[in-house]
Amino acid sequence: MYYEGARDGDEIAAFNYGYCSLMGLGVAKDPSVAKSFFSYARDMKGGEACYNIAVMYLEGLGVHKDYRQALRYMTDSATLGCIEAQLYLGMAYTLGYMLYPDIIRISMIPCHKAEYRDMNTNLLMGDVLDAEADEELRFSAIHADARRAFEYFRAAAHHDPTYVEDLVAKGQFLYAKCYLDGMGTDFDRNKGLNIMLIAGKSGSTDAHEYILSNGISEQMLLDAARSAKKRSQ
Repeated sequence: MYYEGARDGDEIAAFNYGYCSLMGLGVAKDPSVAKSFFSYARDMKGGEACYNIAVMYLEGLGVHKDYRQALRYMTDSATLGCIEAQLYLGMAYTLGYMLYPDIIRISMIPCHKAEYRDMNTNLLMGDVLDAEADEELRFSAIHADARRAFEYFRAAAHHDPTYVEDLVAKGQFLYAKCYLDGMGTDFDRNKGLNIMLIAGKSGSTDAHEYILSNGISEQMLLDAARSAKKRSQ
């Protein structure tokens, strides 16, 4: 039925048939076929198809490994609203390196339905024949850009949290750190701490640890804001 839907021009059906082909679910396992169906659905709202193609290029699954192509598809995916891609690019532009997705729990999105996003199917586990050359390619495909990293973390922090609360919380934590570290934006301690509290309430364990270790409270921030207001008057 997915295949018939794809033939009739349905992007979601094409995406789901692509995933079936990738994993060998009901059809022969064939990553190259999966790539063609994901490509048909590449403009699908949400960016999942572009994201999966990006990860395939990172791994060399059904395609030749190509970090520049991976970056291009990851960028398209982020633009279409995929929070996994936004977080990946935020980290990649921070480090200037096409990193391994498991750093931020990046995985293939197994189904178009968002409620299945917690099902991880990590792909980047294969051996690299020439680790040194591979490392060089990862660095040459992208250059560190703090401002772009900040913009992607901001996008992730403001993403609709439905089904992806944990990833939004991660985005909020990283967005807060940008202000606290002055990375890609002006240093703003109060704004950073306020966002950090929001990240903690959203469930970020990193934010919880930061809040506890620095003794931050909402009252402390309110008092600081009042003092700043008085000084300016």
